[in-house]
Parts: sequence; structure tokens; C-alpha cells
Amino acid sequence: MAGDASQPQTGGVIFSSDSPFLLAPLTFFSFFCFESYNLVITHSVSNFSITNATKVKVDKLITHPYFDSWLMENDIALLLLKSPLPLGAKHAPICVSEVTDIQKWTNCWATGWGVTKRGHKPSLSPSLQKVNLELIKWETCFQTLPLFTKNMLCAGSAQGGKDSCQGDSGGPLVCQKKAKKNLWYQLGIISWGVGCGQKDVPGAYTKVANYLHWIKRETRRAGKPYRYERDSGSSVHLSPWATLLLCVYFL
Repeated sequence: MAGDASQPQTGGVIFSSDSPFLLAPLTFFSFFCFESYNLVITHSVSNFSITNATKVKVDKLITHPYFDSWLMENDIALLLLKSPLPLGAKHAPICVSEVTDIQKWTNCWATGWGVTKRGHKPSLSPSLQKVNLELIKWETCFQTLPLFTKNMLCAGSAQGGKDSCQGDSGGPLVCQKKAKKNLWYQLGIISWGVGCGQKDVPGAYTKVANYLHWIKRETRRAGKPYRYERDSGSSVHLSPWATLLLCVYFL
């Protein structure tokens, strides 16, 4: 994510309006050894030049117990906020889905503040970026990417040149159902890749559908149970580039 290098940052997504939780990548917190009292959420930021953004402190960091930093397996974490975020028509929780058949999905987008140009000193984007990507069959991903597991999905562009990249970690991969195009669902969390934007080399994403039971269990243990209608999600209409990403940084 864009910002001062002295303040490490990652992305996350609001996924509950009743309980102040958001999804984020575990890799980031593992690498920097954060504690929950060090974390602050900056909400609804599309440009880091904004100085009056809403900020909320994190009450609890919930990490996946079987995270593997070598395989990048179970790259997911939950952040319980000390207070609810202000939500509205443009800032709303994302839907989640149990549907894993990529043929059911269309119009997929990844968003983040990551690197947009190659070079010896690549710079992060100060503004929120979006890119339209295609979901790719798991078997193809497994043949292309090393250490690819069933808890991951991949997306990219056959022509190359379109991808998530360094600095986008934690951002969402959102799609619409072919049979229900008025809602947006988060299918993945930007996790890792081999280079950026290479032809026939997609990026890897944490497969959110595989963690819905874990999310439900952990939020219940935290005293803020997250309930979702099976394969329906929220009824809020969202734009693919609505500011769903949240910046987490070290004080």
C-alpha cells in the first residue's frame, strides 16, 4: 500500500456491518510481528494525500493457527475493531459466497495501492488502482505456480500486463455472479505471485470461500459472531472500485 516506508501497510476489506471485523492477509502481520495495540485502520481512503480520513483502533488481531509462511498457506487474518466503522451506500461490507465454480463468476476486479510500473526502484501508487482480471482454473494455476494449494485461487490476463503486484497485499478480488449481477462478492485476498503482469503467469489469492467456517467460529469466540446467509451475503449494491480497502499501519 502507498505511504511512508516507516509505516508498513497492508489492505483489508470490511465484511460485517453488525460486527466491526475486516479481513486482511496474515503474511503482513507475521513479517512485522505486530500486536493489536499497534494497529490502526484508515477507512475510506482512495488517495493517501487525504489528511482527514476516519481512523479506528484495532482491539484484537486474530491470526490463522496454521499459517505457513513458506507455502503462503492460510494467508488470512481477522481484525476486530474497537468501534464500528461509519458505513453508507459507498462504504459497505462486501458479500461472501460459498460458490467456488469459476464458471459462475464474471467481471472480476482487484484493487490496491501497489506497484504499477517495473523498474529498479518501483514506486507505490498514491491513489487506489483497479484492474480487471480473469479467473483461471485451479489445474492451470497448479501447473504454473509453485506451491499452489487448494486454499488458493488465481487470476490474471492471458495477454499479460494486468495483475496485482507488490504493495497490493490484502486487497480484495471481487466478482459478480453471472446470474446475479447486482451484487459484488469477495472471492480472494491478494496474497502472492511470481513477478507481476507476466503473460500466462497469474497472481495467487487466498480463497475466501474455504475460510467461511473459520471466520464464523473465530468471530463467535471473540464475542462478535459474524452471520451470513448461505451463498447470498449482503443486499448492498457496490461498485467494483468502491473504496473497500482499508489501510493498516504501525503507529
